[in-house]
Amino acid sequence: MTTGMNTEYLKTFREIARLGSFSEVAREMGISQPAVSFQVQKLEQELGIRLIDRSQKTITLTKAGERLLRFAEAMEGEREKLRGDLEQMREDISGDLLIGASTIPGEYLLPKMLAVFKQRHPAVKIQADISDSVTVINRVRDNTYEVGFCGIPPEGKDLAFFKIAGDEIIPIVAPGHPFANRDEVSPEELEGEALIFREATSGTQRSLESLLGRVGIDIKKWAPQLVLGSTRSVIAAVSAGAGIGFVSSLAIKGSGVKSARIKGLRLTRDFYCVYRQERVVSRLLEAFIDFIKTYEKSHL
Repeated sequence: MTTGMNTEYLKTFREIARLGSFSEVAREMGISQPAVSFQVQKLEQELGIRLIDRSQKTITLTKAGERLLRFAEAMEGEREKLRGDLEQMREDISGDLLIGASTIPGEYLLPKMLAVFKQRHPAVKIQADISDSVTVINRVRDNTYEVGFCGIPPEGKDLAFFKIAGDEIIPIVAPGHPFANRDEVSPEELEGEALIFREATSGTQRSLESLLGRVGIDIKKWAPQLVLGSTRSVIAAVSAGAGIGFVSSLAIKGSGVKSARIKGLRLTRDFYCVYRQERVVSRLLEAFIDFIKTYEKSHL
């Protein structure tokens, strides 16, 4: 086989095998039927072997034709892969990306995601601000942040969002607390305890109120001992013996605190990626959103 084999002739040959008709190939490719026949003849002359069995009423490939077809399909696959690779190189992604995230996704999910994204696109500069879920949503809404990550879905239809991970909110106590060696505690037992809450705009706090409210528990009747502005401060206060806190299960690894579920309840909630659909016009933002969707499917 010579190195000068015509790729257009190979494309014509693939179409003959697919459609089973010279006339159909000619019509689809916008060339004459004699031109289709000529291309096959040139391939046979170059290779020195018959590719199509002309003794049959329908188009039938010879063994040599079947082998050439496998080669032609493999070459087309490699050509498409090459085209994609070169396209990505031509459109090297760069620029600045300002992200907002609430505490749990910002401290426990986003760092790994951003590390992988930066490995793929080292020219991108990313700044991630950590605040509460309501602030994140509001700042995506007013275009301060291009993308947000939070523990509650946005209201209204002006923002697009999708789930990136699931989570569970759990009560935590210090190792010396009477609940430390128990798997479950009842809601009634919690009412008499010193409780530590997050601020009202926290996604964790809002999810806790909503989840308990669904089973008839009004958390507003529970008077908190402390209201703190971050998950880490809640864990630190619990570790110091200040009371019972409610935090993400993602946040307690290695903290030394003990966890106990509320009897008969699983306080599960989701985390979301939030953005304005009309802002997804830059190559960078489009690539980042696509990456987060892919990462969620393959890693979480």
